[in-house]
Amino acid sequence: MIERRHIDTLDGARRAQIAAQGNWIFFSGIHPETLDGDIKEQTRSALRRLDTLLAEMGEDQGSIFVVHVWLKDMRYFSAMNAAWNEWADAENPPARTCISGDLYREDLLVELVVTACRTKGE
Repeated sequence: MIERRHIDTLDGARRAQIAAQGNWIFFSGIHPETLDGDIKEQTRSALRRLDTLLAEMGEDQGSIFVVHVWLKDMRYFSAMNAAWNEWADAENPPARTCISGDLYREDLLVELVVTACRTKGE
């Protein structure tokens, strides 16, 4: 059975922010808590939100396989990387890709999509 958490309606689209089955956990639509800051602040906020969701699932950064970073504009890449490097484990960083594209809100600068696995209790 697939476990789904944080089911909500975002601009009319019903979604689950977390879906998990077996050892796999998928997180989607990880946004900053507020959209007031620049790209560095928004990235830090989105990564804090990710940490909170991982903890809710009993996991931490070490359980992440891959992070897909969506940027509103690739000109934000260096500033996003600065915030990412503050957060990422220097010895064991997750796989990551970065893509730019239109995000659903004008003031949203970054969004994360994450695939993780359950590592606790192995």
